Amino acid sequence: MERVEQLARSDWTDQDLLTKDEARERLVEEIGRTRARLDEVRSAAGDHASADTELTLLERRLNAMESVRDEYNDYRAGK
Repeated sequence: MERVEQLARSDWTDQDLLTKDEARERLVEEIGRTRARLDEVRSAAGDHASADTELTLLERRLNAMESVRDEYNDYRAGK
């Protein structure tokens, strides 16, 4: 039998691995926080040009997170 050479250190880069369900739960929570922040900025923005940039970034972030959430939903549904 050949000897197996052990690595000098563990090859685990992260001990806190998430399941897809846990990752989805965290994502849903973050979507809620982002949606609340977006609503705050919209109501306070009025005609302030400086709020436009934050609105754009929040909308893009929300769209991206919702897209990933939908992928998780499809995964859970077996699609």
